[in-house]
Formats: sequence, structure tokens, C-alpha cells
Amino acid sequence: MSHPLGDSLEVYSDQGVNWVRCTRCSHVIARLEEHWRKRCERRTFPPTKAGPLMTILVGHYVLQKLYCPGCGALLESDMVEKS
Repeated sequence: MSHPLGDSLEVYSDQGVNWVRCTRCSHVIARLEEHWRKRCERRTFPPTKAGPLMTILVGHYVLQKLYCPGCGALLESDMVEKS
């Protein structure tokens, strides 16, 4: 049994354990109670990659994209504070 967790992720149950997996390739990323984002492939870009209006964020934020470690499908994009 499974149910969506966004566009490219789903939660499915196997023998009483809930898992997060990619909907494209069914790669199991993490248990539901774990931080699945930590197990993804991560790339960062300048904010202007999201469009020219993001120039004001340069130097303070980056565009972070998370990808499935199994097939490379884009799972999430977000602006995050520059570390």
C-alpha cells in the first residue's frame, strides 16, 4: 500500500514499516521517520537560476535541488540560506 508524498515521492508500507521512495524508479530513500532529504543527491545553484528576479537573494541564499540517488529524478527545489 502506498500514498503520495509530493509529486515524485511516496510513502509505502512493507511488513509494518513505512518507507519513503521515489515514484519514478521505486528507489527506497529512507524510513518515514528519518530525514529523507539527507539521503538525496544535492546540488546548489545561484538564486538567479530560478529567474532574474532572484538577483536580490544573491549572497544570502542558494537554490538547492534534491535528486533521487537511484535515478536522478528531481524531488525538491528550495531556496535555502547560504552557509
